[in-house]
Amino acid sequence: MIEEYFRSTRVRDRLAHSELGAVFEDLVEYLRTRGHPVSTIQQYVQAVEHFDGWLRRARVPTASIDEESVQRFLRKHIPRCQCPPPRCHTIPQTRAALAHLLLVLRQTGRVPSERRSDTPTDAVVAGFVTHLLDRRGAAASTAAARACYVHEFLAEEFGTDPIEVTRIDVAAATAFLVARRGRWCTGTMKAAATALRSFFRYLELERGGGGELVASVPTLPGWKLATVPRVLDETEVHAILNAFDRRTPIGRRSYASTMCLAYLGLRTCEVAALSLDDIDWRAGTVRVAATKSRRADVLPLPAPVARAILAYLRRGRPKTSIRQIFVRHAPPGASAGPGVVRNAVRLACAHAGLDPHIGPHALRHTVATRLLRRGASMKEIADVLRHRSIDTAAIYAKVDLGTLGEVAARWPGRIR
Repeated sequence: MIEEYFRSTRVRDRLAHSELGAVFEDLVEYLRTRGHPVSTIQQYVQAVEHFDGWLRRARVPTASIDEESVQRFLRKHIPRCQCPPPRCHTIPQTRAALAHLLLVLRQTGRVPSERRSDTPTDAVVAGFVTHLLDRRGAAASTAAARACYVHEFLAEEFGTDPIEVTRIDVAAATAFLVARRGRWCTGTMKAAATALRSFFRYLELERGGGGELVASVPTLPGWKLATVPRVLDETEVHAILNAFDRRTPIGRRSYASTMCLAYLGLRTCEVAALSLDDIDWRAGTVRVAATKSRRADVLPLPAPVARAILAYLRRGRPKTSIRQIFVRHAPPGASAGPGVVRNAVRLACAHAGLDPHIGPHALRHTVATRLLRRGASMKEIADVLRHRSIDTAAIYAKVDLGTLGEVAARWPGRIR
């Protein structure tokens, strides 16, 4: 019954006589079919009612509701809101509720469909992304990251004007990077430079120009193996794992996904992509789908990791037809992306009192270091981490300070 999603009959009557009264039942039905729990639907309804009151006072007609009016409400009204209850002051929750509202309003024809105004920059960047995916074999995440830098570069150079390759001079890339010096870290600057070189090569191939531009992108200082990877000790790893509340379904999901990071050395995208079909329970192995290495690998499944996954599957995972192991719980059934895996680690670090900047990759580094200290060779570490080159795994040799001390030459002389 739809009545259970309203807090009381009085609330339902009040909403029926509001400006958005005709859409509330459609909104509740839409959220219900998506699988949102009753408490979430009630909170979303309260947020939409708050927005409805603001629309009435601001004299914004229902047919004019769009992203701009939502942003005005979130940025200008919510921070200094003094509306009487009921009201919702949580911006993330209100933003989510109003996104669903806009979708329902457009689906039911109460407001015009969203109009996309693609700029010349959007069209050029779309062609560049297609080139990376279809011809260069880049991963979707790589193409998306490079597209962001190129879009920012073109928008700064041309604005909304048509893109003219001949107008890009050899100083453009340097000026773009210099303007961001101090705001971006070295890794981000190098990624932006790589994106610009890739884009200029695309121009040379597709549009007959840009060859001299590739050489104009400056080479930024940064040397291979110059840094030491962030590694956690076993006490910190246990603190992270113990920070999860395994009495709750989400806690079991977070614990199981983090165990895959901490004991298998998987990447977040690999954990998120794990399928029920990837685990051979009898053989005790897990198949890792092809990612950066372009090949699928089979790894042994440690017993603690297997128990954590089983606990989630039996007492935490919502019923769903999809085959991915880790799924979202609100709404239930949708697959959990890498962001869910990543956020679980960061929240656990915060609860454990560790550095909040510790990310999932630190657990991958920790797996490699653990193997190295147990006597594994660089070839074995590269195989476990699925590196195509042993040189990629060589960075972990630098954290074995004891062995490095044995091969270091004695200092010629005394320090006075």
